[in-house]
Amino acid sequence: MRVDRRNLIALSMRALVCGSIAPMNPALLAAQAAPGAITIGRTDTLWSATLKEQRPYLIYTPPSYRDTIYTPSEYPVLYLLDGDAHFHSVTGLLQILGTGVNGTYVIPEMIVVAIPNTNRMRDLSPTRSQSDPDGKPMPGTAMTGGMPAFLRFIQTELIPHIDSTYRTAPYRVFVGHSLGGITTIDALYTMPSAFNAYVAIDPSLWWDKRVLLNKAKDFFTSPKPPDRTLYVALANTLNADDSLPNTHFNSIMQFNRIAEEYNRGSLRYGFHYYANDDHGSVPMIAEYDALRFIFDGYWMPIQKALARPAFVTEHFEGVSAKFGYRVLPSESMLDLLGTVATGRDTTKALELRRMTTDAYPASGRAWASLGTLLLARRDTSGAVAAFEKSIAVRPAHTATRETLRKLTGGK
Repeated sequence: MRVDRRNLIALSMRALVCGSIAPMNPALLAAQAAPGAITIGRTDTLWSATLKEQRPYLIYTPPSYRDTIYTPSEYPVLYLLDGDAHFHSVTGLLQILGTGVNGTYVIPEMIVVAIPNTNRMRDLSPTRSQSDPDGKPMPGTAMTGGMPAFLRFIQTELIPHIDSTYRTAPYRVFVGHSLGGITTIDALYTMPSAFNAYVAIDPSLWWDKRVLLNKAKDFFTSPKPPDRTLYVALANTLNADDSLPNTHFNSIMQFNRIAEEYNRGSLRYGFHYYANDDHGSVPMIAEYDALRFIFDGYWMPIQKALARPAFVTEHFEGVSAKFGYRVLPSESMLDLLGTVATGRDTTKALELRRMTTDAYPASGRAWASLGTLLLARRDTSGAVAAFEKSIAVRPAHTATRETLRKLTGGK
């Protein structure tokens, strides 16, 4: 949808004041445990001493989080602004890209912490200002400039709370759209160690005479924490009939020019212009592209792994080096590889099964799968040892116990 200059400003201001999309719908977001319900996540709250208010948040944990089949794991966390608006789209992307649907593991499984707004204009504005992109008075902006306190809440209260409550890995992504986009940029400026990757979707860099844009050159020329990532998405808000310069569009373009010219440090920077999307439609496609950009290199070619199992270890050593913490192939991925390999080459399948028990020694399933393969290869003593380890970590599994009883003559 193309809009003229006046309509663009009106739409943007309405989005800023009202929160981009309709307010959180409890009927949609409260995870009701009714028969037949599909539960995507849950809601919770946290009292903020910084903001002096109770803050709601939405939590999505991946399917394997409470899986009783595979070993409990730790997960990167994606923090999502305008959380009520974007919760379903982001969790859907993570579900299809990272959980093994159709054998797809192009990004890791992740926890999502989606932060709805209580006062969007206050929390997502870096300075006190009541002006629109062209410097004219803007209604509904009496309370602005609360972003520093909001970011302190996230860094000193919300993140520690999530890390103490959930099994989190030391990798965080911060995603925001519009005013949320400048919030992620300001977080990168002021607390670059809080997150590993920052996503700014069509950010409102026009805010307060481009106050954050004016800081860009100093940021890109100064030392930064290593291995940080920034992805910026630009929507098509241009109109051939515009009589005034498009301050919103031009501010993002100028930010990109500064980044491309002065980013000489360790910041990994990505930018894309979405010519077929406007300010409202761009978030979902940009979220997809940002996740693919951030986790570029995570995806492992399955056929290479099946042809040479050692490739799995080599690949994830490289992934770990790139992301700054030890990243293991998921147990479900290794299980899939082992199952496929068993029908092709049991020697390679055995290597994959042993790789799984090495990575997940507390997995009763991994030991049982190894035992089953060893038994098929007529290695009875090896199978017995594997089944005994499976029972040691999963004593209630009657099928494995019965198999072991038969192999040991009733012992």
